Amino acid sequence: MEKQVAIVACKQTKHASQSELTRERMLYELVQALLKDVGITRDDIDTFIVSSNDFHDGRTISNVFTLPRIGAYMKDETKVEMDGANACLYGVMRILSGQYETALLIGHSLGGSEFRTQLVQWWMFDPVYERQVGLMNELSATALQANAYMMKYNIGERELAEAAAKNLRNAAKNPNALQKKSDAAAEDVLGSRPLYSPLHQLHCYPPTDGACAVLLSSEKKAKKLTDKPVWVRGVGQCVESYYLGERELYRSESARLAAGRAYSMAGIKKPSKEIAVAEITAPFAHQEWIIAEALDLFEEGSGAAVVRDGASEIDGAMPVNPSGGALGAHPFNASGLIRITEAVNQLRGEAGEMQVKEPKTAVVHGQDGICAQSNTVIVLSI
Repeated sequence: MEKQVAIVACKQTKHASQSELTRERMLYELVQALLKDVGITRDDIDTFIVSSNDFHDGRTISNVFTLPRIGAYMKDETKVEMDGANACLYGVMRILSGQYETALLIGHSLGGSEFRTQLVQWWMFDPVYERQVGLMNELSATALQANAYMMKYNIGERELAEAAAKNLRNAAKNPNALQKKSDAAAEDVLGSRPLYSPLHQLHCYPPTDGACAVLLSSEKKAKKLTDKPVWVRGVGQCVESYYLGERELYRSESARLAAGRAYSMAGIKKPSKEIAVAEITAPFAHQEWIIAEALDLFEEGSGAAVVRDGASEIDGAMPVNPSGGALGAHPFNASGLIRITEAVNQLRGEAGEMQVKEPKTAVVHGQDGICAQSNTVIVLSI
């Protein structure tokens, strides 16, 4: 990119199945803490972008009630009804326009305590056929996706369980994660409640209350706000058909195209060699394989080998989700921003027990829709 956009600061909540705070109080405390860390006030923010969803919030024009709590009253503000990675994409475009110097991105959800996730996610299906038949839901559709990948590449249930266990162990090192187990093994995953074959409870994200805020700025402004800027080097986004019958579920073409655009912008030629760490939004264990392969971090169909070789472990050849990813916590609309926050912590050397050795470049991924219909990819570096 000709102009530079920096991530100046990030802040996330400690995620929970049921927050002790109301949505409004949670957002107020989160944003106040971030502004205090940077040493600015709401007057220093040029535009606010909220990632939320009326279905998730259970009320129409839901951001009306949260804007005053984040300091966006009487300020330029807008809303993205998708994952927080899309809010970042939008914020980058706004700063690149030259009309804004700073953008505060906020994503939030009370998916653990305020609504039944499957009832809400059902509304993402094709309304003409799939929704009317009534046979599908988020879990059953995702089970079809898992089966498609496993059958295509002859992968067994144990390997899938080991992939989930890896993220549960990583999440145990993450103080903000909800679902975690320091000694997780395949047996724990396979012993958890069976859902739709081959999925068990621990293959899947936990319903989560949580929020995340990320502050973007222009290059000129970043130098005044932080001595540790993380630069957005490339962005890409792509959406494919939300009718499952028109997609090859064992792979993600939209994630591949989004990654190609982000890598081209960032000047990345060989992702598996040039990327040091990846934070991928994978609410289900098998999706980490599918998305990582679409991002060209591993060869197609190599999920079992990646698990066997430990390639995606924190100390592996290509660490993926050292934070535990969405299996550790998945507050809708905030997950993409959480992935950005975890990647920023890695690049700054502030990831604690999750720290990868001296990373310089990271790739971040966010998704929306059934079986990762919409994908956003962001390349970050220091």
